[in-house]
Amino acid sequence: MKKIGFVAALLLAAFAMISCGNKTVDSTKWLDSFEDAKIAAQKENKQIILFFSADDSDNLSLTLKEKLLFKDDFVTAETAKYVLVNLDFSESKYQAAQVAEDASSEEKKAAEKAKKRLEENMNVATYYSVQMSPTFYLTSKEGYYITQLLFDDTLSSIEGFDAEIASHEEEIKTFTDALARTTQGTNLEKAKAIDDLYNQTDRSFVYSLAPLAREGLKLDPKNESGVTNRFVVEIAQVEAMEAAMSNDIEKMIQVFDKAAENKLLSAEQKQQMYYYAGYYLGGMGSTDYARVREYIQKAYDADPQSDAASGIQNLLRIVDERIAETAQMNEDIKIENKTDSPSDDSAPTENTGETKSAEGLKQ
Repeated sequence: MKKIGFVAALLLAAFAMISCGNKTVDSTKWLDSFEDAKIAAQKENKQIILFFSADDSDNLSLTLKEKLLFKDDFVTAETAKYVLVNLDFSESKYQAAQVAEDASSEEKKAAEKAKKRLEENMNVATYYSVQMSPTFYLTSKEGYYITQLLFDDTLSSIEGFDAEIASHEEEIKTFTDALARTTQGTNLEKAKAIDDLYNQTDRSFVYSLAPLAREGLKLDPKNESGVTNRFVVEIAQVEAMEAAMSNDIEKMIQVFDKAAENKLLSAEQKQQMYYYAGYYLGGMGSTDYARVREYIQKAYDADPQSDAASGIQNLLRIVDERIAETAQMNEDIKIENKTDSPSDDSAPTENTGETKSAEGLKQ
């Protein structure tokens, strides 16, 4: 591993062509789009097997596919129970997204389509904190993370695949029960249930719960439940990540800045948002140290008594040192430029046809 009843099943598969508006999704096979997988899963009310692979580099993905996962009997059996989606990051996918200078219009369209799909899949991998391949997750029909499935080169049968999923039965039940509670009771009870689901989900995978955070904010806009402020922070982190994936650093900083001004946030949460704004602004290469310092100062001022306050003060000192170093560097450059510029007594003399050096003119 690299670091990143049968007749009934056939009948189900035969009718598993899912339409959404003008979009038709054939869920009787492995899909290559997570958005398509969610369309099919919600229509069929099935959970999703999300498989990240790199067929030509991780030494296991292709083996698993050839030995079991892409065989007809496996696909028929598992698509009766789950929606299968494979996001592959083989070198061939990157090559397909490249456009040659002499490419035809059709080749350019194909490359653009491949590039778009690859970017979409890379974003999904980021959302789910994928560090290696192959990686398998079980998600809800909405795409919410449930658990990770572990397979190695000993996997050789449908029964073995199903046994791994069955070994997570308690986790799956805990998740599905918690998710069900997000649609039950009063608005405040639903909001608290969403907060509970966040609490039981590993922090590496909470980004997938963003739609629930937005729903929670609508359910309790005044924070009567005492948990809505958490949703403001969660949404900000997702939106900032999306901005970073689009390489829009300014938008990323503005997301944190705007969230910090939200009246629902606690002092500690405001501090966190301002800190992220300053930290990422500096970390992404900005030389506007005055602006970085402004955010870090706002972070400290938001909650001077917090556990993080002393660390923020240390960061302020580092930023002040950088500002001082930059100011000194600029001053040195000014002095050097002034020294190198012509003085009055080195002004050009009348042209006599002779070439004189600067030193000769001074003499």
